[in-house]
Amino acid sequence: MTKRVYLSSAPDDRAAADEVEAVVRACGFPVTRGRDLTPFGGVTDPQRQAVDEATVFLAVATPGYLEPHVCQWEFTRAVLAAQRLGDPGRRIIAVGSEPTGVATAVSLDQAAEAVAAGCAEPLGGAAVESLCRPRRFVGRYSELWRVHTSPSPTAVVGSPGSGKSALAEQYGVLFRTAYPGGVESISLAGADLLAWYAADLRAIARRRFGVDLADLGFDDARDTVADLCTAAGQDVCWILDGVPPGFPAERLVLPSPRVRTLLTTTSSSGFAQVGLAERCVEPVEPNPVLAFAAALDSIPFPGDLLAEGAASPLGSRAPMVVAEVLDGGVLHPVDQTDSAGRQLWRLHPGAAAEIRRTAGAAAERAAVVLGRAVADPSVDLTVLRHAVHVAKSVPARTGEPLLRVVAERLEERGDTAAAYTVRSSLGDNLAAARLALAAGDATAVLQHAALLNGDSVTEHRARYLTAAAHDLANTSCPVFDEWEVEPVWATESERFSMALTRVRALRRRGHYRPARELVEELIPRIERTSPTPSHKGEWPVAAIEHAHLLSLTGYVDAACAQASEVLSVFETARLSRHRLAQEARRILATHDPDVQPKRWSFRGIFH
Repeated sequence: MTKRVYLSSAPDDRAAADEVEAVVRACGFPVTRGRDLTPFGGVTDPQRQAVDEATVFLAVATPGYLEPHVCQWEFTRAVLAAQRLGDPGRRIIAVGSEPTGVATAVSLDQAAEAVAAGCAEPLGGAAVESLCRPRRFVGRYSELWRVHTSPSPTAVVGSPGSGKSALAEQYGVLFRTAYPGGVESISLAGADLLAWYAADLRAIARRRFGVDLADLGFDDARDTVADLCTAAGQDVCWILDGVPPGFPAERLVLPSPRVRTLLTTTSSSGFAQVGLAERCVEPVEPNPVLAFAAALDSIPFPGDLLAEGAASPLGSRAPMVVAEVLDGGVLHPVDQTDSAGRQLWRLHPGAAAEIRRTAGAAAERAAVVLGRAVADPSVDLTVLRHAVHVAKSVPARTGEPLLRVVAERLEERGDTAAAYTVRSSLGDNLAAARLALAAGDATAVLQHAALLNGDSVTEHRARYLTAAAHDLANTSCPVFDEWEVEPVWATESERFSMALTRVRALRRRGHYRPARELVEELIPRIERTSPTPSHKGEWPVAAIEHAHLLSLTGYVDAACAQASEVLSVFETARLSRHRLAQEARRILATHDPDVQPKRWSFRGIFH
């Protein structure tokens, strides 16, 4: 097989590259070069193929070599491919000084000998690279290599505006071939971090693995995604952008040997860290497009929101002005898309703060635009987060209706914890208590039920929720005298919920046979609406109660069969950490010594 040399050099170093090429060719080695490349130019398919097929990668390592994006891309791709074959220093040769420490540095006189020694086998094996041009070029190549060679988790630490997010994003772009399982980037900006991170985990699990995490608590959702990544068997780069100072960051890290975690934060986190010096933010000339962007949250946003936001003040000029702004470099495209495949953009937080100070943010206009966006049931999670941020910065008459729609969308998606935080911020204690009850968090139910007051219906619901929470937590409380009364004003979903709660109350008080009769009446009604057993809805709750009652009334085999069916449904959905799956396992362990309940603890879905 022909031994090929790929010669990489910066555009300003062509004369030096010509000299190196002549020396190598004189020894009989064919040389491929990436010619006519601009400092910020894209990567071509022939260039990508030439790097992958090279036997030796030879870099003209002048002081300015690693400044162009294309040189960083070539060098990174070659080193990562060579690492899969052993010591990269055997095949990656730098003529001059080598700042990363992974290549063999030689002089011009030693270049031919080093190339001959390195021609053992091709680099090969690099993953297909889908990005052909840089999204945003930030330099700092030595910091990128420090990130790559540091143990996981690694924290990029710097003051606000120092470029932490940009560095993390560029790492994900340049080093993506080191992660066959791909790169995931999650923004943690804003309040209620765990609730929204849980929603991100749920979206990732659904997209990557086809798994619905249902109403798993944060810790169980995190560990389930970690298990799925481990089982997939491919390394994943996991970027957590914007970890708040003082937050216990170790709780955010996926416990999987296949997940390499990179965090950005403003303070020391206890992990290996790469510090960044502060950078000045260039002055920005405000305009209606940037004012709209400054009103949004600090997470990425789809570009079409800008066009809608600019339509009111700019009229027919809006598309042209938006195009100019996107091309002007103030808004940066990020290396990810939303669920609809739309390009996402980011405004530097320092620039956003300056725009809000000098021009004022277009919060009211943003609320109107986001109100239309969240009316779509398929709205992306990113847009919902922006809507929450904007709703809190406008008067209540505008913000509260927007938050209610956001809560509805989150509930439809199954993002219970995030929906709960929105309902709580609205003071919608009834809805918040119901979400907590469905999720099995008795503490949260009691907190919100205590705040309910008003007419007789509201007070009845408060007493019901309080009693249900105590029964859920197995704590003592005054008996709810109206368990047997089915209110005429109750909705159909409330009737099911109250009936299941009544079953649990009867079981806890030792009334096993009446409870079993009631649940055996409920299950056929549930199965008529949902014929196939599912980990969602009322069926698993009713089935678990049925298993308990069969066991308590002496029907051990039937109890084990029912518990096994529940456990099988959750394990098929890959949700073995779900609290109902754990409960099913405990029932089986009571009667079968070969079944060992796993030691998982339920911390509450909202904590």
